[in-house]
Amino acid sequence: VQYLVVRMDLQKDMGWPLGSVITQGAHASAKALWELKDSDNVQAYMAKIDSMHKVVLGAKGEKQLQNAAQKLQDAGMEYRMWQEQPENMPTALATMPYPRSVIKPVLKSFPLMK
Repeated sequence: VQYLVVRMDLQKDMGWPLGSVITQGAHASAKALWELKDSDNVQAYMAKIDSMHKVVLGAKGEKQLQNAAQKLQDAGMEYRMWQEQPENMPTALATMPYPRSVIKPVLKSFPLMK
């Protein structure tokens, strides 16, 4: 399963349209899958392209998004951060696909995005 963490304040506080917020997660996912395409995890995930599974979590803002990145880094897990340009603003991250039992505990403090 691939986990995405997307900033909820983009829509709530900054007034971004919902489609733009969703796009941030899509960008992060594409970046992670492309940059990590040679890993066994990504190869296995993409081999079942018609049954891919993603979990989208919400971060209250940039600080919480960076906290998610730190938790992943501390756990030795691969992820990629999406930086919106030209602002160079971190808006979302996506992990390399991992077994749910491995990654879920690392990001358990983040709620499902609603």
